[in-house]
Amino acid sequence: MEPVQIEDLLSYRFLSSVQIDPQGQHVAFRVRQATKDGHDYRSDIYLIELDSRRTHRLTTAGTDGPFVWNTDGSAILFLSKREESVEEGVEESFLYQITLDGGEAEKVATIPYHVEAIELIADDTLLFTARIPLTTDEDKNAEDYEILDEIPFWQNEKGFTNQRRVHLFSFDLATGTEKDFTEDQLEVQAFDASGDQVAFIARRFPGKAPITDELWIYNLATGESRCLSHDTHALEEVRFLSDKTLAVLGTDMKRYGLGQSREVLTVDVESGEVHSITPGWDRSVGTSVGSDCRYGNGPITQVDRGHLYLTITEGGNSYLDVVEPSGKVERVVDLPGTIDSFAVHGETILYAGLRGDLLQEIYSFGGNAEERLTDLNSDACAKRTVSHPEPFFITSKDGTKIEAWVMKPAGYEEGKRYPTLLEVHGGPRGAYGSVFFHEMQVLAGAGYTVIYCNPHGSSGRGDEFADVRGKYGTIDYDDLIAVVDHTLDAFPFVDPQRLGVLGGSYGGFMTNWIIGHTDRFRAACSQRSIANWISKFCTTDIGYVFNKDQMGKTPWEEGGSDKLWWHSPLRYAHQAKTPTLFINSDEDYRCYMAEGLQMFTALRYHGVESRLVLFHGENHNLSRNGKPHHRLRRLSEIVSWFNHYLKGC
Repeated sequence: MEPVQIEDLLSYRFLSSVQIDPQGQHVAFRVRQATKDGHDYRSDIYLIELDSRRTHRLTTAGTDGPFVWNTDGSAILFLSKREESVEEGVEESFLYQITLDGGEAEKVATIPYHVEAIELIADDTLLFTARIPLTTDEDKNAEDYEILDEIPFWQNEKGFTNQRRVHLFSFDLATGTEKDFTEDQLEVQAFDASGDQVAFIARRFPGKAPITDELWIYNLATGESRCLSHDTHALEEVRFLSDKTLAVLGTDMKRYGLGQSREVLTVDVESGEVHSITPGWDRSVGTSVGSDCRYGNGPITQVDRGHLYLTITEGGNSYLDVVEPSGKVERVVDLPGTIDSFAVHGETILYAGLRGDLLQEIYSFGGNAEERLTDLNSDACAKRTVSHPEPFFITSKDGTKIEAWVMKPAGYEEGKRYPTLLEVHGGPRGAYGSVFFHEMQVLAGAGYTVIYCNPHGSSGRGDEFADVRGKYGTIDYDDLIAVVDHTLDAFPFVDPQRLGVLGGSYGGFMTNWIIGHTDRFRAACSQRSIANWISKFCTTDIGYVFNKDQMGKTPWEEGGSDKLWWHSPLRYAHQAKTPTLFINSDEDYRCYMAEGLQMFTALRYHGVESRLVLFHGENHNLSRNGKPHHRLRRLSEIVSWFNHYLKGC
C-alpha cells in the first residue's frame, strides 16, 4: 500500500457540533469535507437514529449549519447559504427547517444580520449573535478604507472589527422581528438560556479591551438586565445549573496570568455571589491536543440533570469529566485519544473524537465501554500505510519527565538511516498526542522520521509545568534539544546529519529561536511565527495583553524593551545559518505577517537561503481550516523544502 498522500486531505470528513434531540432518540452533527475543486468545504447535517444506530445525511445542499433542534425533537432549524442576499452588500442570514423524515427543507426566516450562533429557547423564540457596527457614520463604514480608534482593531478569523461588536438578539419566528438587548460597548463571548432568563458573558472595551469579562443576566419577559460580575475574572462558557444558579469557567489570573487554569465558578442569579467549587484547580479545560483533522468543534461544557460535564486535557489525551454542584469531580470517559465535541442526555453520552490511527467518528459511551457509531472516514486511509507514533520519555534539566513520540518513515527498513524532522506544537499551551495528524503522516510518507514532544509550556501537566512566562527560549528550548539528543542516542535510524525542524505559532517562534541558537538543523520551516515581541505587541489582536502577560513587561517599562528584545528570535537572526522556509497568511492577525517578513528579510540580508510563501485570504488557522487547495500547497511547499535540503532532490 502507498503511504499517506498530501491530497488525501480532500477525502477526510470533519465532524463537529454533536447534539442530542430533546427526546434522546437521535443525535445530529455537522460534517464538513473539501469540495471537489478543493477551493472550499461543503457542510451538511447528519443524523443517527440511536435505537437502530443508522446514520444518514439529513441535508444535502452542502451549505448547511450551524443548527439547533426544535423543542420536541421532530425537526432541526439551521442556517444555510442556499441563497444570497438580493441586494449587494446587505448582510442577511437564512434560517431553514427540516423534519427528521427528510424531504425538502423549508425557509422559515430571513434575519437581517450575519448570524454567528443560534439557540432555540421556545417554539417561536430564537436567540442569536451577530456582529454589528456601533455607528452609522458613513466614513467609518467605508469599503475602501478603515478608521481605527480602539484596540484590538482586528481579530483573527473576524477581520477588521473596529467599532463593531458581537451582540445578542432575540428573534420572534412568528413575526420576524428581532431585539438587541446588549449594551453598545459589550462584545458577547458566550450565552445560555433557561426559560425567560438569558445569561451571557461579555467584554467591554471603550478604546481598549480588558482581559476580564462581565457576566450578565437578562429577562426576556420583563426586559430587565443586570450585571452579575464585573471585571474580576476572565470568564469562559456559561451554563444554567438551575434557574437560580449559573456555572461559569473562570480564573482570577493571580498565580499564573492569562494561562491559569479555569476553575468552575457558581454564580447566584439573584445576588450575583460568586463561589469557586473547584478552588485551586490545576487542570487544562477543553481539548488542546493538536491535530489538523478537525474543522469545527462544540461547547466544552454542558449541563445535564444539574451536573456540569466538561472536557479535560491530560498529557496527550482529552477526557470527559463531570462536576457535581458540591465540587466533586469524577472521570466519565477515560480512554486514550481526544473528545472534540460531545453531548449528554441522561445515560446517553455521545462524542466526536479521534482514536489511535482513525480519523474522526461518532462514539457512544456506556458501561465503561465505547462503541463507534459511524463509519464516515474508514475509506480515507483504508489503502494507506499509516505510521504509528511510538511514545518515549526523557528527563529534563529540572528532573521533570517529558513525553515524546517518534514516527518511523513509511517503508521503514532496519539498518537504514533516515532524515528526521522535529515538530514543535503551538500554544505554547497546546499538546501533542498519538492521534492522527495528517501533516505528520505526510512527512512520514515522504520518507522522514518525525519526532515531537510536549516540552515545558505545554498543557495537560498543570499550571506550574505550563508556566513559561519570561522563560521563552530557555527551559522549553532545552527540552526540545534534549529530545533530539535522546533520539540520536536511542534510535539508530535517525540520521544526525539530516535534521530539520518546523512548527507554527509558538512552534514558529521556537523554530525561529532554534535557527538562531544552533546550526545542527540543516533546514527549517517557520509558520505563523513570532519574531519580535515588540512589533507583535503593537500589531496583533492579542499582542498588547498576551505579550505583557508572557514577558511580564511592556516595551515602555523600565527594562521592558530589553526583556522583550532578549526573547525575540530576530535578535539572533544574524547567527542563523539554516535554510528556512517561512509560511504566513496575510489575514493572520494573531501572528501578523510582519513577523515572518522580518525573519525572512534578516536571513536574506545575512546571506542565508530562505523563502517566504504568503497565502492571500488566509488567517492563523491555515493549516487547520484554510481553503483545501491552500492547505495542499502549504504541505507541498514543506515537503519540497525538506526534500531539497535533506535529500538533495
